[in-house]
Amino acid sequence: MYAKKSDLQIISVEREAAFLPAQRSSFQRHPAAKASIKRRRKRKRQMRRRIITGAIVSAAAVFLFMCYRADLFGGLSESETRHVKAERLQKKIETSGQREYPEELKELLEQNEEAYDFVKDYPNRDSYKGKDIDISGDCKEGSVPLLMQWDKRWGYDLYGDAMIGIAGCGPTCMTMAYVYHTGDTQMNPRSMAEFAQENGFHTADGTSWDFWTLGASALGLYGEVISLSENAMKGVLDAGGVIVCSMAPGDFTTTGHFILLRGYDENGFFVNDPNREKNSGKQWDYDTLASQIKNLWGIYPS
Repeated sequence: MYAKKSDLQIISVEREAAFLPAQRSSFQRHPAAKASIKRRRKRKRQMRRRIITGAIVSAAAVFLFMCYRADLFGGLSESETRHVKAERLQKKIETSGQREYPEELKELLEQNEEAYDFVKDYPNRDSYKGKDIDISGDCKEGSVPLLMQWDKRWGYDLYGDAMIGIAGCGPTCMTMAYVYHTGDTQMNPRSMAEFAQENGFHTADGTSWDFWTLGASALGLYGEVISLSENAMKGVLDAGGVIVCSMAPGDFTTTGHFILLRGYDENGFFVNDPNREKNSGKQWDYDTLASQIKNLWGIYPS
């Protein structure tokens, strides 16, 4: 008896299904087939690795960009972070051709990265100029305050034709000496710069050397020229005075500069440099200072 057509179809499908695994198995055992399968698998693995690597690189790039924008350089010290920020600002000024930044501010940033915030905020200087100044938070009884000439509270104000932040090392040093000896925190570098100008102690070259004697007397202090010797300097400090030094180009300046000496111990002299906190955070031996000092004055209470 003949099989029905439907039965023949079922038998055909069953035979085909039974044949396929055997055919596939035979194909997979063929050397060329094996090589083809390996190549496909290898390409898939390579593709997965590329996708994963691309995702990792993209995520890392996004993270670094966010850190760059937010200044969150976790592995950098404060000075290194400031260096990065200063370089970025320098490039911004150079590439954008921003004429709003005076040349002397560009030079200040190149020479002193500590002044980064002062230079960066120059376009907003009017929000600082002429405002009330309170330095009581910078002062501690019995200690000489460390004040920076480029502090935004007074650094944008003029001292002659230049900003205090650029040329105000003299008034800033005298402010430190005055506040230490008198305890009067109403005085500040802006007020001291005004005093120097009004009384003829500002010249075309900057601050007159008479400021440390005649100017000190007008302020109710006593100032005198002292000899350049280690014993003379220690004698002034032992007597309760401070020393203002006019410095030649060297560790503290490329042109001319005033610094203040506030004490000493067996490791050297303690310096208050109104232009660099870094210089004020270490001690200086006599020979290093003496080789750069042009003149020096002892400043005492009257």
